[in-house]
This record gives sequence, C-alpha cells and structure tokens, in this order.
Amino acid sequence: MAKHTQKPVDWYYVRLRSVRTSRRIERVMAPKLITSDGKRSNVADAYLHPCRTRNLTVVTGVTIDKVVFEGTRAIGVQVIGNNQPSASFGTREKYTKIVKAHRTVILTCGALGSPAVLERSGIGNPDVLRAAGVKVKVDLPGVGHDLDDHQLICPMYRATEGYYEPFDQYARGEKSVKGPIDEEYDRTGKGIAASNGFDFGMKIRPTQEEVTSMGPAFERYWKRIGADKPDKPLYSNVILPYFYSYRPPPEGKYFCIGGFHNYPASRGSVHIRSSDPFATPRAVSGFLTRPEDLPVHVWYYKKQREFCRRLPFYEGEEPESHPRFDPKSAARLRTSDDPNRTDKPIEEDTIPYSAEDDKAIEQYVRENVATAYHSIGTCAMRKREAKGVVDARLNVHGVQSLKVADLSICPSNIGSNTTSVVLLIAENAAQIFLEEQGDGSLHASRPRAAKL
Repeated sequence: MAKHTQKPVDWYYVRLRSVRTSRRIERVMAPKLITSDGKRSNVADAYLHPCRTRNLTVVTGVTIDKVVFEGTRAIGVQVIGNNQPSASFGTREKYTKIVKAHRTVILTCGALGSPAVLERSGIGNPDVLRAAGVKVKVDLPGVGHDLDDHQLICPMYRATEGYYEPFDQYARGEKSVKGPIDEEYDRTGKGIAASNGFDFGMKIRPTQEEVTSMGPAFERYWKRIGADKPDKPLYSNVILPYFYSYRPPPEGKYFCIGGFHNYPASRGSVHIRSSDPFATPRAVSGFLTRPEDLPVHVWYYKKQREFCRRLPFYEGEEPESHPRFDPKSAARLRTSDDPNRTDKPIEEDTIPYSAEDDKAIEQYVRENVATAYHSIGTCAMRKREAKGVVDARLNVHGVQSLKVADLSICPSNIGSNTTSVVLLIAENAAQIFLEEQGDGSLHASRPRAAKL
C-alpha cells in the first residue's frame, strides 16, 4: 500500500511546507515490528528471552495486591494466586504470599495498574483511599490523577476491486486466503501473519490559518505547547490496509486511516473502588472535556478525507464510520448509487464544508472517539506539591525503596506511539537501579539484545 501514497502525500506537502524541512508533515514508514529477516518480533524477543538463563524468575498466575512496608520502607509485595497453576510457587490453590525484595521494589504495572497498586498500599489521595476502605499511609493526591491518552478516530473507506491486501479475507476466515497465510507463517515465521498491519504513517501540523480557524481556546493552547516547536506534530496517523473496527469486516475490500490527537488538553483519572485487587477500577477517560480538543478532530477529519480521496484504490467512504452529512450537502459521502458521483481523477479540488457539516463531524467525533491504548501520566514525575508521584530517580514521594518505571511516570503525552518510550523508560530505570546499587553500567552488564 505504501507505494500508492506518494501523490496524496505530495498534496499535503504542497499546502503545508517544503519537503526538505518536513516541519509541517513528516513522512514516516511505520515499523512492522519484525526482525531484519522478516520475522515477527517483540519486547520479549529483544529483552526477556536473552536473560532467561540468568538470575531471572517470572511468576505467572498471580495478581499483585499491594506493596509491603516496614515503616515507610518498601520490603516486598503481597501477591494473590487467582486459582491458576503457578509453576514458581508449586500450587494450584488460591493463596496469599509475600515476595520480599533485597533492595528495591519497582512497580511496572502500567498507567492503569501502578496507581491501583499504590492506592491499595495506602499511597494516594486520602479521600479516594478512605472511600475504598484503605488506611492512609502517604498523602499523595497525584496518584491516579491526570490520566492522559491519545484520542483516536478511525474513518474507513471502500477499496476498488483491483486493490488487494488479504487482511480482511483473513479476518473473515476465508479458507482460500487464511490457509496459505497460516501455512507460510508456520513454516517460515514470515508473511502477512508476521505483520502488525501498519503500512504507512504520517505526522501533521496545522498552518497558522488552520490554527485560527479552530477557535481562540485552541489557538491559546497551541501557542503554549507547540506553535514555536516546528518539529512537534499535532496529529499522527497510519494507514491500515483492512477494516479496523470492533465489528467483523463486511464483504468487500477496505482500508482505514486511523489517527490520534498527540497532545489533547483533556485529562481523566483512574482510582480503586475498594481494596479488592480483582475489582474493576473507576477509570474516567476525560475525553473531549476541554474545549481545545474537539476542533482538532474536526480539522483532522477533513485532512484525512482529502488524503484518502487521492489514493488510486479509493472507492468511497464506509458510511457507518463517517459523519452523517445531509444527503444534499457538498460534503456528503461518496456512494456507488450517488447520481452526482464522478470517477474523474481528484486533483486539486477540496470538499467544502458548511457550518452544519462541521456540526455533523463534531457529533461523529463525540460518538466515535476511542482510546489509542497509550495511557500515561497517572504517577507523574513532578514535584510532590505539583501532584507528582515520583522524582527524577523514579522514587515514590514519601516512602523509601519504592520506584515506578512505566508510562505512568510521563507528565504529559508524546507525539508518537508509546512502545519506544516505555522501552526508553525501562532502560533508564535499569541504569538508575544499577548505579544506586553500585553494580556498574547497564550497557556493560546487560545481555546482548536480539537483533531487530
């Protein structure tokens, strides 16, 4: 698919910035998460498997309940077996066990999990802890506060008959397609089944005219966070050569352009409801709660639609994943039975949108905005008085020998997917830990990572 994107990308560039500077848009080929010889790879391949013969124990079938303290010093964690077999502890029965740490307890439970463990341990907002029946150990209101996530929308499009990417047929279980793909993967570890399905990605910034059109609230916000940073993209997107939805792919051929707002102003929260580690936390996304965010999605919807109209395999919009425009509007969706439809090549024309069309897009965003699964910020690295949870060395404020090392420590979001960032956090956390224990450099002591 990527080879067909040159013309629409050039259309973006003509209007936004010189290709040489890439300061309004960057061409980014999304990595397939495969090794140099075309096989599927992940974090375990690069970091975990090379360490399996060393001093490493992975315990499965257990849930972290809380951190165990002596005074204000963390000495371990309490885990609960959830009736799953645990080879490490040699039992299938439900049990509670304390795993002690010789030096430091490091939580890496993610932006939704780490704050929950801290709160069950008595660290957090006193009001939240008392409501959950947990005794307060440390008054730290930043725990679970400022949940941040990339806000995602995924308009889908029909592809022409001449277009062929077999992902939809594979997902539908069509034997003529699925059988050969599975056989190739089983035999070689390569092929379609080794791909993450991301073909091409871009990052874009608005022009000053577009910033102004998004209203004074966004214009003030953008001036504060990004106007003077020409390499800071407002929106990221990827082209997916298949039907990306929570519902099964219908008959036909499809592609999707999934995009997310890199720096939303809205924030949410995640807190425990009780001391039960198996109880669902109270998570509030906070999406679109600030007026700065909605106009950004409206701007992006128009941009991605113009991009997709210029792809050679574009056949029209998939109606259920687009705004409900008035059938008489110039912005109406392109359908096979549209009497005004034309198959002439789309060159320089752009779709005009009325005020009513903008309202339709706003309603579409409200109904369809979703998580990009890039949750961060709930144990932010800030000063304690600024609702911070950890310091620059990852230490939890108010206690000793307890660190957090995952995406929850990021105080604000980033202009990319988050995998590389969490790996960066992990490597730096390992380096900090080794330095504090006097064990030397991470780069001198760690095993060689698998080649990616």
